[in-house]
Amino acid sequence: MNSIVIKLLIAASLLTAVVMLPGCSVNVDDKDKKNPKVDIQTPLANLKVNTDEKSVDNGIPVYPGARARPQSDGDSHRANVNIAGFGFGLKVIAAEYLTDDSPDKVRDFYQGKLKKFGDVIVCKGHSEKGSDYGIHGKNGGESVSCGDSSGDGWEVKVGTNDNQHLVAIQPDGSGTRFGTVLIQTHGKEGEL
Repeated sequence: MNSIVIKLLIAASLLTAVVMLPGCSVNVDDKDKKNPKVDIQTPLANLKVNTDEKSVDNGIPVYPGARARPQSDGDSHRANVNIAGFGFGLKVIAAEYLTDDSPDKVRDFYQGKLKKFGDVIVCKGHSEKGSDYGIHGKNGGESVSCGDSSGDGWEVKVGTNDNQHLVAIQPDGSGTRFGTVLIQTHGKEGEL
C-alpha cells in the first residue's frame, strides 16, 4: 500500500478528531520517540494510532527475507489506525516492506498465502482511489473487486469491502516494494 494512502488516512482521522475536540481527552505516549502512540477520545468518536512494529500484525505473513521499509521523513511506513464512533468504525493495519526478489515472486507468494482468508483475486496495477470499502454497510458485504487500476505491479486481495486483506506490490529498482493491509469497517450493526 502506498505510504501516501496511510498518511491520508491518518490525516483524515486526526482532522476528524480535532473537529470534535471540545470535551475530549488526548493522550500521546512518546516514550519510544520513533513509534509514538496517540489516543484521542471525544464524546462522538475515538481515534487510536500506533506505529509500533508489534502493533501492525494484520494476519498477513511477511514475505521470506523481506525487511521493513526504512523510516523516512518521519514516516515509519507502518500504522495501526482505529476510529470508532456512534454507528461507524474503521480499522486499518498496514506495513510496507522491501525485498530483493522480483514482483512476480512476491505476487505468487501472496496469491497462495492469502487463500486462508477466502477467494483471492489479483489485480494488475493499483487503484488510484484506494479500496472500495463501505462504511455504514454501503457495498460492505460485496466481495472485493479490481475496479479501475493503472501502473506497474499488482494488488492481491481477498474478502469483502468491509473486511479485506490486501497486498499492494510494485517494482522498486531491481527488487520489490510491497505493503500488507487489513481494512475493516462497520456501521451500526457491529464492532471491530
